[in-house]
Amino acid sequence: MTIPLRWEGPLVPRHMAIVHTANQQYNFLSPALQRVYAAESPLPTPMEAVLTPLATGGAMAVYTLTVRLASGQVRHLVCKLPHDRRLVYTSGPGRATTITTTGQLLERLISLAEFLAKRAPGLFPRSGGLWHWQEDNGLCRYLLVEEFIPGLSVERLKHACEQQFTAGELSFEAYQQRRTGLERLAVATFTRLWDCLGRHTFTSDPSPWNVLVQHWEAKDGTSPMATIIDLHSLEEDVGLTYVVQRLAAVYGMRQEVLEAAILPGILDTLGADEGRALLLAELPRLEAESRQTAQNLGVDLQRPLLNAIRALA
Repeated sequence: MTIPLRWEGPLVPRHMAIVHTANQQYNFLSPALQRVYAAESPLPTPMEAVLTPLATGGAMAVYTLTVRLASGQVRHLVCKLPHDRRLVYTSGPGRATTITTTGQLLERLISLAEFLAKRAPGLFPRSGGLWHWQEDNGLCRYLLVEEFIPGLSVERLKHACEQQFTAGELSFEAYQQRRTGLERLAVATFTRLWDCLGRHTFTSDPSPWNVLVQHWEAKDGTSPMATIIDLHSLEEDVGLTYVVQRLAAVYGMRQEVLEAAILPGILDTLGADEGRALLLAELPRLEAESRQTAQNLGVDLQRPLLNAIRALA
């Protein structure tokens, strides 16, 4: 049975056409719900769904799916529609791409989602499935469904802290503490990704926009939960040196950021003793890269990072 769909917010005709086709030809909602909510008994049966735009820019347009069930309950999913552009999945820094089609990339994301759901529940949204087909004009269309994760991104939470500080609701010390805590949580979350993927795969974009946080200011002592929601740009065959450099490139190379957020976040995931040993073991490689960069550019950009790691000894 085809599930009735309603749209709210700005309408994009080509997105509506893609979802309509997936609904008419594949009845995608039922299997998507059953995959995401596989632990529920009885399995959820959808009656209707409402699509609302979350973000229509970037590599993929993202919509929330609010689904009313036969039981009267409501479940939430995320629907992603790749734009008409080429997405790539790289095999490592400076290497040739190994995945060159959107379909291959999305299949890879589903495999990662299924793996992480078993290895690290909550680190990445559970997959609801992928539907794809070719239109008469030869264009390939894709619809990816994922678990909906409530929360706010680290970047939005940092912005909220800045607003509270500007409004006089937070002291400078409290503002610094909260901002540093958010960045440390993001770093720990991305390091956990690298750790769970065998310590050889990492995202080239560990952005604070891509980490959603739940219960950040819970009054019951609940620890914050963080979920990475976007893994469209991954690098393989990379070690801790690459992880540290990418995190420092995004969150800052200032000494205070390195010492209060980036290195502590890495140690939060890897453990104090093992993490310290691994970071110190990377020093020779980092020092060699630092010398080469200084020779090429005339400035040692990585000196703060090297100093922060040396201080762990």
